[in-house]
Amino acid sequence: MARVNIRDVADRAGVSTATVSHVINQTRFVREETRRKVLEAVEALNYHPSTIARGLATNTTQTIGLIISDITNPFFTAVARGVEDEFNQFGYHTIFCNTDEDSAREDEYLRLLFAHQIDGLIIAPTGVHSDRLLRIAEAEIPIVLLDRAAPGITAPLVHVDNEGGAYQATRYLIELGHRRIGILTGMETISTLGMRVSGYRRALQEAGISIDEALIIRADPRFHKNQLYPSDSLLWGSITNLQMTPNAFLALQKLLDLPDRPTALFVTNNQMTLGTLHAFKERKLHCPEDISLVSFDDHDWAPLFAPPLTVVRQPTYQLGQTAAKLLLKMINHQEFENPSPLPVELIIRESCAKLSAHAPLKVAA
Repeated sequence: MARVNIRDVADRAGVSTATVSHVINQTRFVREETRRKVLEAVEALNYHPSTIARGLATNTTQTIGLIISDITNPFFTAVARGVEDEFNQFGYHTIFCNTDEDSAREDEYLRLLFAHQIDGLIIAPTGVHSDRLLRIAEAEIPIVLLDRAAPGITAPLVHVDNEGGAYQATRYLIELGHRRIGILTGMETISTLGMRVSGYRRALQEAGISIDEALIIRADPRFHKNQLYPSDSLLWGSITNLQMTPNAFLALQKLLDLPDRPTALFVTNNQMTLGTLHAFKERKLHCPEDISLVSFDDHDWAPLFAPPLTVVRQPTYQLGQTAAKLLLKMINHQEFENPSPLPVELIIRESCAKLSAHAPLKVAA
């Protein structure tokens, strides 16, 4: 069956194609009787106007681009849900793109979204300079940066208090008596992780603890597609077949092999936390008896481990909603303010213990 076009609708309604276009796109007043005939013809023929064609008529496509860095990360899953739910209320469709932290894939998605004539873009950038993203910004397509900054791009950034959250986590470990606190973090191009390292450093400095660079370990936080945890590696049978991050797993060995290994560990990414727990199991280390652990970000599975994990909780869904609300204001040419970082919360569970052997430490008020 041939696809119905606007001419078919016009012929059935007995009007011009221009009149059909005005009714569908609401670009001009049309008499109620004529409008009714057009809508009846649209319904009878099951006509679906081309999004691109409507865009040419109205200078809008009602579509939004959402580029995230890793769909396997539950953080981005929750954020994406917040974005989509907010846009759905206003009749916008969201086109999801996953870069897998690959700048080449990011560039290709930017090209496709620009060709699709999106009304706006929300992007969690890879952190690599992008000429194409710069050209999109120069084309005055509204852009909201999500979770991370982008080199050379002046656009609103919606993120959480990463530096403050890391500071809270590290200070908590210090208050428990830990001096040797390791940190497992990710790629230097990701501004979010850089802020978390800054919070870690500030907490140590304020407590008068010298910073040992050997305790700061970087690794690729992504999941490897071919390696899986054994089903018994997590201590709760309901959570099985979770993928591991071999780079994070191997990087952690550097910390655990130190002659004076850390007594506590702050992990800046929830995916790397899974690799950390796997490393503890292989080393037969018990948490928190042998080593305390705090993870950045909370998920439904975090309280299910033995022990339940102490975490820095982010308002992930709210993060997505906030980004969507801001982009809608930009699309509609409404006034807006650059948002302040959303607050985070330290959730204390059972993966950390006091280290009573150490002398009392000076901790800033």
